[in-house]
Amino acid sequence: METTTLNSFSIAKVKELFLTDDIINIGEDFIMAQRTNEANYNLLRYPCRIDGYLVAFCKKGSFKGSVNLKEYEIHEGMMVLNLPQNIIRIEPSSAEEAPELTIIAVTSQFLSHFRSDITKMLNEAMQILDNPCITLKPDELSIVQQHIQLINTAIHSDYAYARESISHLISSVFFIFGSFINERMAKQSEVEQPVSTRHKIVFERFIDLVSKYHNTERNVGFYADKLCITPKYLSKIVKDTSGQSAPQWIDQYVILEAKQLLKHSDRCIKEISDELNFPNPSFFFKYFKKHTGLTPNQYRNS
Repeated sequence: METTTLNSFSIAKVKELFLTDDIINIGEDFIMAQRTNEANYNLLRYPCRIDGYLVAFCKKGSFKGSVNLKEYEIHEGMMVLNLPQNIIRIEPSSAEEAPELTIIAVTSQFLSHFRSDITKMLNEAMQILDNPCITLKPDELSIVQQHIQLINTAIHSDYAYARESISHLISSVFFIFGSFINERMAKQSEVEQPVSTRHKIVFERFIDLVSKYHNTERNVGFYADKLCITPKYLSKIVKDTSGQSAPQWIDQYVILEAKQLLKHSDRCIKEISDELNFPNPSFFFKYFKKHTGLTPNQYRNS
């Protein structure tokens, strides 16, 4: 096994992965690659995070990869959403077998500039972290292709306010993806009690904090303090909004981090225990077995 750490790549670094003339960018906040069959995926062969939002459309062929250590096969007509906190990996393929993709990637800062709250859509996306891939229906695929063509046309034009037009077209792509998710979720689940907008916002901020601090902070009180509310109120909001308790969300992120370190690094159990801020390896051992049913070594060797 090769020693590797969990790297985090910026959108600017992602741009370097696509060795093609068919790449479009606005500074370092946005890129769109229309043809990636010559892409260099070496940096993505190990688990990593991309510091931004990324949508990938598979135009032709297929490829295998993982999101949060769950394996997927992406084929023609599928779309994948990557959120900043996700751990992703793409299996390398030969130049002859590499898929043709359209990639749209933006920074969190870029999306935050819009008055429309795109995160209200991503709240639902957060709840499907185990299934970030969807197969597009013909009409959905047509809508996506039209938007991509509009973005491409606008970027290559020199008319006034072109940048502003492009920005809103990009935000529209993410809203469209959100509508696809909502439609599928509505068909798969029973009618639930409506959740207030404020509760959704608090939940989204909680998840963002957990993605940043789960390695060192596992007490609900820490996150409640950050959000200026009581632990009891935070626990109620998280449970009502997501169906899972706050500790369950924290544990989910910790276990995900532990699994990737066990599977994709040569670090010993003590080193992993220290990195995840456990008091000792024995405590880490018990914690991991409680949540997975396996010891750390059993999981590593499975």
